[in-house]
Amino acid sequence: MPACGIYNETGQGRAPEQWDAIWKASIAVSPGDFVFRDTDGYDKPVSSYTWNTDIATTAGALNILLRGVSMARRLAAQATDGGKADGNILKTGEFCFPCAALGSAAAPGALVTFAKQASANLVDNQAVAVTATIGQAFGRVTRDAPVGQTFLFFELLLPLLYGGPTAPA
Repeated sequence: MPACGIYNETGQGRAPEQWDAIWKASIAVSPGDFVFRDTDGYDKPVSSYTWNTDIATTAGALNILLRGVSMARRLAAQATDGGKADGNILKTGEFCFPCAALGSAAAPGALVTFAKQASANLVDNQAVAVTATIGQAFGRVTRDAPVGQTFLFFELLLPLLYGGPTAPA
């Protein structure tokens, strides 16, 4: 994978903007984790989102709650809630995340969604996949990705901010 920042950001594209975070006690989060706002009002890594049938169904429900990429490092042993002092959430910018080896090329504009953890029915905190379904997407590929590539460059287009990626013209 190419060299990126600690949060998987590239420093390219739209200027990075941040959300103030509200972290839940005893929930671990790492820099570069995808983060959503749960119904309890706390920000959590996407692996703690309730799994629903399959990755497509789960991604379709989760993407509208996605807030961005964590800048925080919190341990499960931390017993008190935290906030922006622990680190905020990047909501804009270009990122580079690992993906399964691509079976077909992904051109700029292709839709990006969540990936399933290999070992469990959970969303992977730091991996992505290409999708053809707009309702599952939270970003668009920004650089050509040939067959077999194991990472994607993409811009976050959070449904929360932009209504999600739109269909190509």
